[in-house]
Amino acid sequence: MKKNFFITNNLLHKCLSVFSVLVFLASCSNQQSSPKLVFDLDTPGGEIVAFFEDNTPQLIVFYNIDEHGETQEQVGVAEYYPNKQERCGGAMKNGKRDGQWYHFFPDGTLQSELFYVEGVVHGSYALYRENGKLLLKGHYDHGICDGIWYRYDENGKQISKEKSCGSCPKCFTNH
Repeated sequence: MKKNFFITNNLLHKCLSVFSVLVFLASCSNQQSSPKLVFDLDTPGGEIVAFFEDNTPQLIVFYNIDEHGETQEQVGVAEYYPNKQERCGGAMKNGKRDGQWYHFFPDGTLQSELFYVEGVVHGSYALYRENGKLLLKGHYDHGICDGIWYRYDENGKQISKEKSCGSCPKCFTNH
C-alpha cells in the first residue's frame, strides 16, 4: 500500500511539474490578448464629446466626480472607431496622458501598449502586428528610446536585438 501511494504521489508530482512548465511557456507567448481600456462606455463620469455620423460615440472624456456630483479634473479618454471598437485610450492627469495607454486595430486587436508620465512616454513599450504577434518591444526614458530594443517576425520570433541610439523615429513609434 505504501509503495502504491509513493508511485501515485510521485506521478502526481511529475504531472504537476509538467503542467507548471506548460503554463509558464504559454504565459511567455509573444501574442497578447487585447486588454480593455481603463475607461469605456460603462465608466461613470464619462462625457461624450464627439460623435460619428450615425450618432455613436467617437470620443469620450472622463472626469472625477466629487461627492456633490460635480465634475472635477479630467482623468481619462477613450476613443472609438466607427465600427464601435476601441481605438485608443488611457489615463490623464493635469490635461496630459499619464499612466497606461492602449491602441487597437479596427478589429479590436491590440496594436500598442505604452506608459506615460506627465504627457511623455516613459517605461516599457510594445507594438503588435495585426495578427496579434509582437513586432517591437523596448523602453523609453522620459520620451527618449533607451536600452535594448527587440524586433520580431510575423510569427513572433525575435529577429533582432539592438541598443537604442536614443532616436525615437528609429524606435518606430508615432504615439
